[in-house]
Amino acid sequence: MRLNLSFALVCMVRPPTSFSSSTDDDLYDTRNDTQYAEELQWDKEEQGNMLSAFYFGFCVTQILGGWLSDRMGGSKVILMTSMTSMSLLSLVSPLVAVLLDSRFFFAVRLLLGAASGIALPTIQPLFARWAAPTERGTLIGLAFAGFTLGSSLTFPLSGLLCQYGFAGGWPSIFYLSGALGVVWVLLASILIFDSPELHPRISPEELTYLEPFCLKKQNGKKYNSVPWRSIMTSVPVHTLNACQFCLNWGFYILISGLPIFMNEALKFDITQNGLLSSMPYAAALTFHLLSGRVFDWCRRKHFTSLTSLRKIFNTIGFVLPALSMFVVGQLTFAYRYVAVFLLALSQAGSEIAIMGGFLLSNIDLAPQYSGVLQGISSTVGTIPGFVTPTVIAYLTPNGTQNEWANVFYSAAALYVFGAVIYVMFGTSQRQPWAQFNAVPTRETNETGTAAVHQPPPKCPTNGHQEEAKIQ
Repeated sequence: MRLNLSFALVCMVRPPTSFSSSTDDDLYDTRNDTQYAEELQWDKEEQGNMLSAFYFGFCVTQILGGWLSDRMGGSKVILMTSMTSMSLLSLVSPLVAVLLDSRFFFAVRLLLGAASGIALPTIQPLFARWAAPTERGTLIGLAFAGFTLGSSLTFPLSGLLCQYGFAGGWPSIFYLSGALGVVWVLLASILIFDSPELHPRISPEELTYLEPFCLKKQNGKKYNSVPWRSIMTSVPVHTLNACQFCLNWGFYILISGLPIFMNEALKFDITQNGLLSSMPYAAALTFHLLSGRVFDWCRRKHFTSLTSLRKIFNTIGFVLPALSMFVVGQLTFAYRYVAVFLLALSQAGSEIAIMGGFLLSNIDLAPQYSGVLQGISSTVGTIPGFVTPTVIAYLTPNGTQNEWANVFYSAAALYVFGAVIYVMFGTSQRQPWAQFNAVPTRETNETGTAAVHQPPPKCPTNGHQEEAKIQ
């Protein structure tokens, strides 16, 4: 539902060449004039605004979603309400686009983003109650691989629906997205529960296994213990925020502009566009699943300190996309398949930084405040979501290869900046304001040797000592 508009614009908006004087570009337009009756005449600026709308809403509600989830002591009702709202908004999108003014469609996308922003922060609290600490990283990694999997499936499916879909083609993209959302809500209503003790069908063995890990709901948890001033003045924290911004700039460049770039500059038809637009995300999914395992193996072997290891992975994960984006800007139409390969390589390279570089450093800096740090970082990282569509529209008024080159150069420059700033200021050292205040216990520090630190308070709901043993 987040990505469907990126591809739908290719076939729902009437291309300028169809109602302007004949040019060479008309030779590559695979649609005929009879299809334009149901298409919209939004200019580049309007298209950029529509793509940006989702991220405006998404940006302002993520912290609210996390706060609500924690204060209410549960995530299910918030997640279900948000997903229901998103599904209904997606279902009405085609009618709003065709029957009402474009401002109403902008409002629909804005509300869709706001609902998504509320839903996203509820996921990690569910894992905190449903996964043992030794399994949590694996489960979260698998769950969030769904973002990449969804991206890799949305574009080829949308390409097919544009040409062969029901309800006139492109409207079926929104109808199918909304329908799948409704199915998800129905399944979630019987499969998701806020905590193990609330699940009506959990086995006694699983409940016994999960109980020692302090995963019970913590109603009314107070936030006044969060060291906001220290967080907001921390150079390592702001380094992570800057890296998140730089990485997401390149990511949202592809989300917002890839199908349009494939159509305008590379001249692929609708079906080819959908399939090839999915390649970067399919490559990213593969690297997402592999990079974490390679990083964990290197960490177990103690080749170097944790900080140095993260800097190595982060540098590779930023420099590889930077080089790829730069070369894509140099390529002509004759090398369009090479451009697709390089864009896939850029997304795959980014996963190296995500799974082994900066993204998980907030857990190293302050494990007990990692949720807060992630919320701040995600909010900063959403800014490119509503900025890049406007930048793309401004830089590519005619959709030529030379204009698109400037889009990729901007992404390459920010990738380089992200690599450099993390090498200079990034760290995996526990921050002074994140030290625990309790009886010291032994834990492995970033070099792999035993170190003394202060553990978090024990769970008040039971007398098990398993959490201390795991620490």
